[in-house]
Amino acid sequence: MNDNEPTPEVRAPWQRAVVVASSACFLSLVSFYWIARPAVERLEVRWAEWLVYALIPIMVTFILLYRSCWHREITGAARTGFLLLLSCIILGSEVIAMGFMFCLAVFCLNAMTGGNH
Repeated sequence: MNDNEPTPEVRAPWQRAVVVASSACFLSLVSFYWIARPAVERLEVRWAEWLVYALIPIMVTFILLYRSCWHREITGAARTGFLLLLSCIILGSEVIAMGFMFCLAVFCLNAMTGGNH
């Protein structure tokens, strides 16, 4: 490695911001679901439950991205809208990844037990 070459943190600080925001989104999604599930289930409206579960992780992700160095040259509503969209994309990606991992776990468990339920 060349001593004049910048470290990975200097090369791409936005990558670090996205990783931190994604991790915080996942942790807030799991913890909020675990803690607030009894209260949210009382709504008895499925779409409202999904909306409540999505709001907290999106807000956490948005706040972390907004306070980071992510596109500081963009100001106002354009930056806010872009970061809100990115927060929704991060949450959607994590939900899809968790669904994929769940299906993979069920498939592996089914393969190990020989298909007996």
